[in-house]
Amino acid sequence: MNFEIIYDFTQNNVEFNFKEYFQLLKSKEENWRNYNQLYPFPNETIISILFSLARRYKICTKNVHYSICLLQRYFGLFEFNKKNRTPSSSNKLLLPTNSSKEQQLLNEFQISICALNISCKLNQVYWCKTMEFKSIINSYFEKDSYLKIEIEFLDIIKFHISIPLISDFVGIIIDGLYLSKTQEDTYKSIIDFIYFKPSEFLCKQSFTLLALSVLCITFSINDPNSINYYIKWASNISNYTTQSIQLQINNIIKIAFNDKMTLKIFNEQIWDEMPYLKKWSEYKSWNTLKLPKKGESINITTPILMDIKPPDLDVIRIFGKGILVWKHINHLELRVKAILVYEGGQLIIGNEQCKFKYKATITLIGDSIYTEVNQTINGNEYGQKVIGIDNGGTIELHGEVTKTTWTKLKTTISPLTLVKSKSSNIITLLDDVSDWPIGSEILITSTDYDMEQSETNFIDHCSTCKTNEIKLKNPIKYLHWGSITKGVDERAEVALLSRNIKIQGEVGKICKNSKLVCDFFPFDSFGAHIMIKKGFLNAHFFGVELYNVGQSHVISRYPIHFHLCGRVDELGGYRKPAYIQHCSVHKSFSRCYVVHGTDGLLIHDNIGFDSIGHCFMLCDGIEMDNQFSHNLGAVTRYGLLFPHDRSCEMCSRIQPKDFNGNPTKCTECNAVSTFWISNPWNTLIDNVAAGSDSTGIWYLFSDYPSGLSFQRGVKEKIKPFLLPVKKFYNNNIHSCTNGLQIDGGIKLTKPSKKEPQQLNSMINARYKPRSNPKDINSKPSPSIFNGATIYKNKWRGCWARGGFLFIKNFKIADNAIGFTFASEGTLPIDSSGGVGQQIYKSLIVGESDNKGQQSNDIPMVNGRTYPYGENGRMPIRGFEIYDGTITLDSITFSSFKSLSNFQNSSAIGFLRFNDWQSSSETTLKNIKYLDVDKEIHFEQTLLDGDKISTLRDLDGSTTKLSNSILVRNLLFYSTNNCFYKKQWDALICNEDTRQIYICNDDTNSTNYLANQSSSSSSSMVAIRDGIENQKLEQNGLPNHSPRNRFQFLVFKDHHYDFHFPNHPTPPVLRVQPMNWKQSERLTFGICIGISKGINVTVLKTINGTYGNTNDIVELYPTFSKNLISESTYYLDDVTSILYIMYYQYNSKTHYSYCPENGCEELVIKISGKNSGRVTGDCQSLAYGSSFTLFDEVVNRKFENSFRMDKSIIFNSEYAYHGNAYLPFHPTSSSKSQIKFKCNHCIPIVGIKYFELWVNGNRYSNQRISIQLFYTINGKQFNSPPFPIDKNYFKKNSWVLVRILFENLKNLLPKNHLPFISSFDGLSIINSLASTQPSLFLDNIKFIYDN
Repeated sequence: MNFEIIYDFTQNNVEFNFKEYFQLLKSKEENWRNYNQLYPFPNETIISILFSLARRYKICTKNVHYSICLLQRYFGLFEFNKKNRTPSSSNKLLLPTNSSKEQQLLNEFQISICALNISCKLNQVYWCKTMEFKSIINSYFEKDSYLKIEIEFLDIIKFHISIPLISDFVGIIIDGLYLSKTQEDTYKSIIDFIYFKPSEFLCKQSFTLLALSVLCITFSINDPNSINYYIKWASNISNYTTQSIQLQINNIIKIAFNDKMTLKIFNEQIWDEMPYLKKWSEYKSWNTLKLPKKGESINITTPILMDIKPPDLDVIRIFGKGILVWKHINHLELRVKAILVYEGGQLIIGNEQCKFKYKATITLIGDSIYTEVNQTINGNEYGQKVIGIDNGGTIELHGEVTKTTWTKLKTTISPLTLVKSKSSNIITLLDDVSDWPIGSEILITSTDYDMEQSETNFIDHCSTCKTNEIKLKNPIKYLHWGSITKGVDERAEVALLSRNIKIQGEVGKICKNSKLVCDFFPFDSFGAHIMIKKGFLNAHFFGVELYNVGQSHVISRYPIHFHLCGRVDELGGYRKPAYIQHCSVHKSFSRCYVVHGTDGLLIHDNIGFDSIGHCFMLCDGIEMDNQFSHNLGAVTRYGLLFPHDRSCEMCSRIQPKDFNGNPTKCTECNAVSTFWISNPWNTLIDNVAAGSDSTGIWYLFSDYPSGLSFQRGVKEKIKPFLLPVKKFYNNNIHSCTNGLQIDGGIKLTKPSKKEPQQLNSMINARYKPRSNPKDINSKPSPSIFNGATIYKNKWRGCWARGGFLFIKNFKIADNAIGFTFASEGTLPIDSSGGVGQQIYKSLIVGESDNKGQQSNDIPMVNGRTYPYGENGRMPIRGFEIYDGTITLDSITFSSFKSLSNFQNSSAIGFLRFNDWQSSSETTLKNIKYLDVDKEIHFEQTLLDGDKISTLRDLDGSTTKLSNSILVRNLLFYSTNNCFYKKQWDALICNEDTRQIYICNDDTNSTNYLANQSSSSSSSMVAIRDGIENQKLEQNGLPNHSPRNRFQFLVFKDHHYDFHFPNHPTPPVLRVQPMNWKQSERLTFGICIGISKGINVTVLKTINGTYGNTNDIVELYPTFSKNLISESTYYLDDVTSILYIMYYQYNSKTHYSYCPENGCEELVIKISGKNSGRVTGDCQSLAYGSSFTLFDEVVNRKFENSFRMDKSIIFNSEYAYHGNAYLPFHPTSSSKSQIKFKCNHCIPIVGIKYFELWVNGNRYSNQRISIQLFYTINGKQFNSPPFPIDKNYFKKNSWVLVRILFENLKNLLPKNHLPFISSFDGLSIINSLASTQPSLFLDNIKFIYDN
């Protein structure tokens, strides 16, 4: 057989000499030779495989040897005693003696698996997977098909080895070795002694007893006082350690050590029957020989059985050998201000094998934060009204629970239907709830937009109820949906809130806190809390009810709070990992279940209801490998602790102004969530978020962990925004404002001028999961969200921003907007923004049959609840397209019905009022529409993002034309290859869309107009194919002031020119084509505005953006537009347009905007004495036919042209275009004007614009006006003056003034218009009565409407 593949598993591919190492270890262990005589080692092949797997899974190779030896001992002892034992047929032992070679290999294979299993336990490697071992080992024997057997992980030893309880023996021995911290030599010597003296007791007792004996002896030798270690592993042996067995163990110890010592062991299962427990009720149990009195603080340092209800106490401290155990009797209550458990102390109610069956209550008492003592353990603060578990402490709370703690309705219920029902107040549930106790409190969640429709009730006695029915004590108030409607499960959850073990806070009737707290929470919010800190020995919560818990005004005072505990699973050294299971938190004043700086915690099948602040919470963003499964959270309210907990009102009250003195923005707050997931490397399975003031489940992605974990996060390079989602599966979200939110982060730094937001406020943060989560430059890694039901959320079902997000098997219904994707990054700064998202195999429903019930100001519109606003007119969208590259595949849209002339409801729409970027690579395929009035909807708004909205239908399932593109109904897009879809007000085109991003890279040197604050001052115009009315004007993206980035959607194989109509062309432009393919070309023009007195440089980057690559090529000028290539450019002297060809050298993937090596760009640099002096608008020169009034000379059609020639100034260095310009001296005289007079030479129709170029000379604030004059019945009239805004005048710069001719005509008296066929001229006049500084005019003309 060939075993070369073994070495692939070694670290760094370094070969390992297994045989040599094996011999070396054997030589060090004298006794091992004796074991070889009993039973031979497996052959070298098996040993090699074991060691290779051990190295792969980081198992200590020495422990593999020791595990083999344990098996050898076992088999040898079997031979020694086989005459005294007869294996049953079902547990036949397979031995290699007298067997074929094939059978021997099979036996050795089984032995190797067993040994590796033991080795895993020895190293606390519980994640080893036997089936994977099997497949790897089988690969070595792939030619021998008979060796391909199926072996289950836990059954290997049971079914192939005959001596009973061997797995328990091995597990207990190994657990004891690690927990007792014994010396290895002592441990081995004891085992050797018992193994080589088996005749005295082996055939009489089980291996489990033998194992317990070994542990008892080992403990007593090394640490006779370490009784608390027994509790750590005792649960593993609870089935065997009855009192009678303890006596047998003692007998074995006596035989082995000649009765020199005897040690007893505690068993969890019979805690309250142990003779070593001292009863609370007996005075001799206490050092004072008196029972604790009211108000007294006590220390428990010995095992105490609480068998009575004590008086109200101050503080109970449990430490050393102290154990407080609840007796199994009903209605025991402990009222105390605080319980502190540490340094070996234990608080125990029930255990894993014997759950507490009766009612047990701990009430934490205390008046207010101002009167109670802040409790501490060894300097660690725990606060007030607390159960605190510190280093070395144990808390075991195990209440008996029902078969299911929450289920769903099977039929819809409402106040009306229950009244009319023959079985009044009986509701039918999905599961068997026959064991739900009478009198228990239950929760029925809202199934509408108003989370306050969640309501509680109590279970009444019902003799006629079926196993899945309960009778409610009180009438219900609201309708609760109970069926699957149109494929979406909208059934209400019904949860049992009551538990046998109850931890509660005693609260008063009024608020006793600061005015701020009482204004928002006018009740006593000083509840109880449980805090567990690092170093605890055990922490298990099972079937516990927590009521009146949490403190709304203090950080870290939460119902159950694991605080900076590190790993609490096997990898953290816990044989029994910590968990919270089947618990109930309700009426919480601060959160529900908080995991803070803790990894590996299981939070399973819990309920959190009516809580303030995030309910299920990962605190800092450093928490990983935690599992939230089958939990239910409902009615999560805004809280005060952090900005992300607060409402907008709370934020404004607590922090009215930001660092710069501006009002605090609501976007810093408004993020309270039922599930707050601040690190994606955690597991969410089968949870329900049933109502939140803000969001159901929020995934957020900060640069580093926050709060107390910040420094550690930076040191260990833990970056939440780079971590993929570990697992998200089958979660349910409803009755929130927003359902699932995948976006944003926490501000980690204090406020500053540059970043004025408050600490811990919500900020923009983009999710960029990477294959190496410590390196942003590593390849993108997918994050998969598999399965969710999201319905009845007031705003969005889901908003997801990030790279490589895959959404599948979602069912979404009854949201204002079903789902919105947003991109990972922004171009041109972040070229990784092209990482795309995909949603597939999902169902999106507009309106289900669940019409809801009106409540709390949520109105009814057209017979159903409608919280979306706009008086019922807001357009409902199933899927909303925004700024990233998105793929929609195999989506079914159902039930989108529009109200005629009232409301647009569409399956697919675009983000409203969108002034952001977009992607031309968004695609649809395999789309189905069921009962949909409008498949696609374009909003009427025309911001930048609105204008470039597009998508491609790959298979024609939406447009009926495969590989067609969908764009807005604008002339800019209308070609011969498009047709108009009236229902959508859209164009469907057989064109290829691409994008161009043009960035002003030097806003500081750009000669803007004075009114820079106006977004239109920085606009840019694109003209398609040289036809002036085929234009599109963009105002720029809003991430810079003034706006300096402009995105255009263009068609391949068409020509585009770009102009700056409101200011001179910037001195540095970066042109970045997006979504172009390898070898594609685009010829385009950039208006420079003037061709004299300037210098132009054009650079091309090939492998990366400008400034991030050295691969730059300079283009050179050519003398003809027809000679342009990818290496040349042409500047037209007449039109002042710079023509350039873009050629893409590299290929790109579908989801990327740019090639993998980096975006390819063209960089245009303009310099020279006339740079920045002329508005970059060449439209009139390039496209328009005109009627010129002045250009070098005055048009001779005007009567005073020769006289006006005398005032012309000839200066080619200063003129806008050519050599001459007109001066204008606006004086206080009424004759101060420039008048162009003719005889009916200006037609009233056919003119589109009046244009002139103005130069403020040495000033920039002059005011002039334009006047038309005309004749009616021989009488001359002047139109009212049309003022030119003073902001057009720029010192020593030429600015284009373009006025719609229609605006000039609109100033005329309406009764004159029927009598005017033409105008007799135009005057340029002084707008002020006073004299103003001189200014210059050039290129004055009317532009015809072509």
